[in-house]
Amino acid sequence: MGKLKVLIVDDEYLIRNLLRMRIDWERQGMVIVGEASNAHEALDLVEQQRPDVIFTDICMPTIDGIEFSGMVLEKYPDIKIVVVTGHDEFEYARQSIKIGIADFILKPIRPSELLVVTDKLKGKIDEERTRDKEMEKLKVVLERNFPYIREKFLNQWLNGALSQEEIHEKVEYFKIPLHLGVEACQIAVIEIFSTTAKQTEEQLILLRMECSNKIEAFYQEDSQVIILTDTRDQVVIISWSQAVDLVSDCEWLKTDLIHSHKCLVSIGVGRKHKDIQEAHLGYQEACRALHYQAFVGKNQVVCFEDIVDHREQTYRSNAELLQHLQFYISVGSSERATQMLSRIFDVSFSSVSQFRMAAMDVITECQRAAMEQQMENEHVFDKEMLVSILTADHLPELMRTLESYVRYVSGAIHSKNQTKEGNLISQVKEYLEHNLSDPGVGLASTAAVFFVSPGHLGRLMKKETGQTFVEHLTNIRMKRAEALLKQTDLKGYEIGEQVGITDPHYFSVLFKKTMGRSMNEYRQSK
Repeated sequence: MGKLKVLIVDDEYLIRNLLRMRIDWERQGMVIVGEASNAHEALDLVEQQRPDVIFTDICMPTIDGIEFSGMVLEKYPDIKIVVVTGHDEFEYARQSIKIGIADFILKPIRPSELLVVTDKLKGKIDEERTRDKEMEKLKVVLERNFPYIREKFLNQWLNGALSQEEIHEKVEYFKIPLHLGVEACQIAVIEIFSTTAKQTEEQLILLRMECSNKIEAFYQEDSQVIILTDTRDQVVIISWSQAVDLVSDCEWLKTDLIHSHKCLVSIGVGRKHKDIQEAHLGYQEACRALHYQAFVGKNQVVCFEDIVDHREQTYRSNAELLQHLQFYISVGSSERATQMLSRIFDVSFSSVSQFRMAAMDVITECQRAAMEQQMENEHVFDKEMLVSILTADHLPELMRTLESYVRYVSGAIHSKNQTKEGNLISQVKEYLEHNLSDPGVGLASTAAVFFVSPGHLGRLMKKETGQTFVEHLTNIRMKRAEALLKQTDLKGYEIGEQVGITDPHYFSVLFKKTMGRSMNEYRQSK
């Protein structure tokens, strides 16, 4: 911090001179930039010099020190003003603190008191300036994060987490073109899927960003349309524009995105709402319409109003039959489970969507049975199989796929029930011995073979052998490698391939770490 600028205001020259001479202002980190004998002169100097500190007398002609201080502080509230007063004016001076006077000092002016006051002022100014700098930094951070904070507010609003007062307050701060009550608000939710199963998470994020940018560009001329990404990574369109036909726009956007980005697009559109408190209902409706893709397939625009109209003829679950289905699956009885499946579908369906809803009931019972049996095997929850079920276009195809799924889950549970913990590890050990050369053998793949979760198998292996799965697998691989070194003239990399480690360098390092010697040292010692 540079030297603080000081202005002295007093109608008596001797007092001004006394203030100037009483202390070493330079040593105090201050410099006197001007003196004034009355308030008018002082006001001009304030404009010219912009002092940090003003020492002013109370009793001055025309405008006294208190009035002068009020005029200065009204325009420059950061300036620190110290009132110089006599004992008989003390109470009057103390009242001046109410208008923002920083301090006061009594006449006769003593150096010690002046030093205390200036030290206090320096500390206060330094503190305020440090705080101001921190606030400036925070403002920069706020500006940088403004789009994120704005989106966070919109998500809170869409989820119904804010009161009407909070919405109005934040809408003004974030400069959102809110016109509820005049034009209706309508919301669409867009979900983007990749057509490539092996696409990485980063590639999927970039795909969604590209699609979002394209949607924003489509509406860039309409200030009454907002585009954001919700907490589920779905693109949300909020429209207050009377000129926008959101359903037609979504149909066009769906076709354009599918062709330009080679992706799958599902869109749900809610009803129009005028009440500010009902806007989140429009979002919920759009999400519910979006979930309907499970019945109509992807690359569709679904309006909530159509779902409501359709529900008059919706499929109704038979709780008793579904309960029997779950029981037979849980005990691993495939034949009984498929018989129950036939009974569940022995009804007249008036639409494709109805038998898809029945399929959802069956899938739910299969997965509930699997979870109760702690079946965490990924094949039980195979997404591709579930998608093939939900996108089937006719009942025979759906029944074939569903029956296959029911038999698979029932069989998996039956196998699990037949596998006892006492011999599971011995079976795993035997499996590893026979598949040692396969580089793909690991905890997850082995657990899948025995229909147990990786976590469960790992815990059993540690309990039974005292080693982790990886430690045990590495140990038997190194023992096999040791035997091959003794019995054959195979090269190091060839031995590595035979024990399932295709990286020669890694195999060499692992062998030395496990056996305590390199392969060359081991062969030389034979």
